[in-house]
Amino acid sequence: MSGFDALPSEERREWLLARLGELLRRADWQQFVCTPIVLPRPEFFPDRFTRSASGVLRLIRRLFRYADLELAAEVELYEGRPPPSQLTGASYHHEGAAGLFLGIDGEVAYFGVDLALLDDPGGITATLAHEVAHAFRTHHELCEDDRDLEEALTDLTTVFLGFGVLNANAALRHRSQAIHDGTFRSQWSVQRIGYLSPQELCFALAVQIYARGAGREAVEACLETNQASWFRAAMRWLARERPGLEGELGLPPPETWPAPDSVAKLTRPLGDTHDELEVDVPSAPALPEKVAHVGRPVFRVWRRQRADQAMLALPIGIAGLLACVWAATVHDAWIAVAVFVTAGAIGLLGRRWRPCCSEPECRSLLTRASTTCPGCGGTVAGDIERAEDRLAAAEALRLRAGDRSGRS
Repeated sequence: MSGFDALPSEERREWLLARLGELLRRADWQQFVCTPIVLPRPEFFPDRFTRSASGVLRLIRRLFRYADLELAAEVELYEGRPPPSQLTGASYHHEGAAGLFLGIDGEVAYFGVDLALLDDPGGITATLAHEVAHAFRTHHELCEDDRDLEEALTDLTTVFLGFGVLNANAALRHRSQAIHDGTFRSQWSVQRIGYLSPQELCFALAVQIYARGAGREAVEACLETNQASWFRAAMRWLARERPGLEGELGLPPPETWPAPDSVAKLTRPLGDTHDELEVDVPSAPALPEKVAHVGRPVFRVWRRQRADQAMLALPIGIAGLLACVWAATVHDAWIAVAVFVTAGAIGLLGRRWRPCCSEPECRSLLTRASTTCPGCGGTVAGDIERAEDRLAAAEALRLRAGDRSGRS
């Protein structure tokens, strides 16, 4: 499959549908259609996260609750080399693993997390969602002996458990960095997390949303730009080619499904989370939440932004009232004209074009002279028409910088 294909190959689409159907038969199908899709939003992760074993443990326990896993959890932090595991049912380990499911002993699941992952909120959440899926498969005796097959099925299980958005976004992450050394240069990297391709994860996520018949808008709004386009392509294909998808997956009629699980119930406080472990890792200096692109190129996108209506409405309203008083002395018909002009002025002046940061999670206001975004710290590298063009613009910037350095 080409990296630019919106859909997996026909063979892979059939494989994904068949494996999802098998998973629904072997596990509780209600998890697939009734558990909330976990979104990368604060309301889904209300717990305090710290760079410590306790912070990681809280995240694992929250994911356990979404996965309906009634297990205790223990976590060990490591640096570079993962800890050995003698537990039965442990997942396959691979070189350079940032997070590991180490196995289950009795009613306790054991995990390992590389210290380097603690500075990457999106990465650690998606990585642990994958490892929690390993724990789910082990607990429910779903594991396959073949390592590569088991890892791919574990990725598929993350979608089954409601973690599809987290893992689809993490499956392909673009990262750029601007470097100033007399000339402007940029570095560009693509990071892959997971075993299924991002298109395959987006396809599986689309199968889940299409089967549910609800939640598309919220999911699409939380997907990265490329992932959202692959998700939409999969939804179109399913509507065209698989109108009877629920029956093909072996799901009962939707009218017989239980009520969806409550997000409020699943996000209630966790209780005791071993706060004594907070001192395991020194905390890094806190950074503002939006400062995520320091030194990287961002772009100005011109958007229509609603100005402060109250500030505009008062002076324009007073002027309109005076115009109505004058109009009453001339002719009653002019009163309607004055009212129409006043309302139109408030509407037009209340919306105006303003330049904003191109990063979807930032969108801070900029000026024509801005060189650094005040919200995310990115280096303003120019103007683009749409925020969706930011990755292509950054790539073009990188190529131009490479050409200049090659000529020099």
